[in-house]
Amino acid sequence: MARHLSTRIRLNPDPAQEVALRQIAGCCRLVYNLGREQRRDFWRQYRAAEGRSLHWMGQKKELPALKEAAPFLADAPAHCLQMALQDLQRAFDNFYAGRAGYPQPRRKYEDDSFRFPDPAQIRVDPRAGLLVLPKFGRRAGDHGAIRAVFHRPIRGRIRSVTVSREGRHWYASILLERREKAARPDPAPITAADVCGIDRGTVVPFMDSEGLARGHAILPARGSGEAKRRRRLEQALARAKKGSKRRAKVRLKLAAHRAREARRRRDMIEKVTTEIANNHRVVVIENLPVRSMTASARGTVEDPGANVAQKAGLNTAILDKGWGMFRIRLEQKLALRGGRLIVVPAAFTSQTCACCGHVAAESRVTRDLFRCVSCGHEAHADLNAARNIRDRGLALLGLAPSARIERPAAGMVVAVC
Repeated sequence: MARHLSTRIRLNPDPAQEVALRQIAGCCRLVYNLGREQRRDFWRQYRAAEGRSLHWMGQKKELPALKEAAPFLADAPAHCLQMALQDLQRAFDNFYAGRAGYPQPRRKYEDDSFRFPDPAQIRVDPRAGLLVLPKFGRRAGDHGAIRAVFHRPIRGRIRSVTVSREGRHWYASILLERREKAARPDPAPITAADVCGIDRGTVVPFMDSEGLARGHAILPARGSGEAKRRRRLEQALARAKKGSKRRAKVRLKLAAHRAREARRRRDMIEKVTTEIANNHRVVVIENLPVRSMTASARGTVEDPGANVAQKAGLNTAILDKGWGMFRIRLEQKLALRGGRLIVVPAAFTSQTCACCGHVAAESRVTRDLFRCVSCGHEAHADLNAARNIRDRGLALLGLAPSARIERPAAGMVVAVC
């Protein structure tokens, strides 16, 4: 079985190489935005003249003429410009299929990335710490090979390399293809002990049905100094004059801060999902519509929204925990280990008593405390929800919910992994 994996390495370009990387990213961004504008404004004229709809293959044939009009585009590798149009095609395909919104233009400092798709033009040298790409070490007189930090061995056949900038640093994501045997599910029948329920939250990112709170020890709290620093940087950027040197400095600091937050979030999700996949055969989670849950409550001028600031804070808290990425990575890792991910409806999991099954909004006393108004069962609210999620998964599997162990009325100690 062919398995595609990616490994991410840190690049350490010299000043001349960094200028070249920024130029290539700018050229690819320009081609992407021009292709988007062509599809948006001239698709009727193109279909009337050519008898077919616009496609990236047709747009690719127009690149030589575009280079004549804008000679600086010749400084970027041709394959990178072509891949920008292919990315645009994929964005439109996702839009037409209902998987994403209408493609938005790429912006400087936020979408600085480009891809090299030809394996024959890519060479890595982990021992010397060098990455060779078109325009970088392929020919004499170019910008030279880029120094890189290889954190792990490069095992597999290289398929492509995507270079991107996050904050102040450049990274290369190397797509690898490996031949591996497909994971075989455990032949032993699944029992209730093999099933684990996971509840996703904003304070405790992930709580399992066994009482382990995961992830919150890695991410900084919302009221921490780093969260305040981000707000100060956002305010300073809003106040700085456009085009000024001060605005450029603040933008770079804010980009570096957001990149550090993104790295921590990815690190947390990778650690948590690996531990869960290694220890459980079946994992049950809620079917949460993250995109709808994080939609703005601002409304319109005619119909303004309510509690806009509170909803914006909730949206930020949800996105900071990476719920969508957690589901994707957990499903991938369970599949590689022969496990299974089950998704159940999310309705009333936080208002249902995990002991007697009574449903009441009044039982959720506070964000952390659940006290059933019917039987008096008291537990951490996230743990109670995780057990309800697990029970719904057991019902789908045809297994009776496991016997519950009564917890002391005084509360529960939550272990931190």
